[in-house]
Amino acid sequence: ARRVSGRAERSRGLSAQARAGMAAGLRAAAPMAVSSFPFGLAYGVGVTAAGVDPWVGASASWTVFAGAAQLTMLSLIAGRASWAVVVLAGIVVNVRFALYSMALAPAFKDFPPRWRFGLPYLMTDQAAALSLTYFTTHTHPDQRRWFYFATGMGVAAVWWVGTIVGITLGASIPPSIDIAFTVPLVFVVLLVPSLIDRAAIVAALVGAGATVATAWLPHGLNTVVGAGAGVLVAALVDRRGRR
Repeated sequence: ARRVSGRAERSRGLSAQARAGMAAGLRAAAPMAVSSFPFGLAYGVGVTAAGVDPWVGASASWTVFAGAAQLTMLSLIAGRASWAVVVLAGIVVNVRFALYSMALAPAFKDFPPRWRFGLPYLMTDQAAALSLTYFTTHTHPDQRRWFYFATGMGVAAVWWVGTIVGITLGASIPPSIDIAFTVPLVFVVLLVPSLIDRAAIVAALVGAGATVATAWLPHGLNTVVGAGAGVLVAALVDRRGRR
């Protein structure tokens, strides 16, 4: 039935539900996309400051496509950390996407295969957080997948542009202009609306506490410890709550 619906949609254009989902996704993504530009800009400037090849640094925004992990790995590279530490940090910081995937899976199972396997590429903190909220009140598969697509693509496009601008103009941006402050600001904007259950609140508190408590670790490894602790505790709390 879904395959028939997909063929009909292609032949007639987008359904009313799809158009509504896409419009809602673009509206929801707008403020997040605006904040993603300086986020990407900060990463691009960091690439030039760390002495990373511009093509390699830029390509990471398409291949890795994970701002927090890219910035963490970049800071470790600039600090001359070993490749093992850099890779481990990137993996740990991105573990949270496994939790997003589990939360989104029930909605994604109703999508056609090409959407179900293609949309995860656009997964970001912003797209996941906004979609999980939207999915609680909108159950139509067309609305859901087009909302997710519009949100994810909107944030991604601005992130890519910010990366290129940062790499291109990085050397000409005065040091007095602090771009890096936008990075924690993006996550604060995402964090507050997501604190809707016990697991999320406990994870945020434990992650923040672990990060501060291990601030003495070199190469920014305290962020890795904090992320790992938060994810682990969230999983334990969530599992206990389902019993």
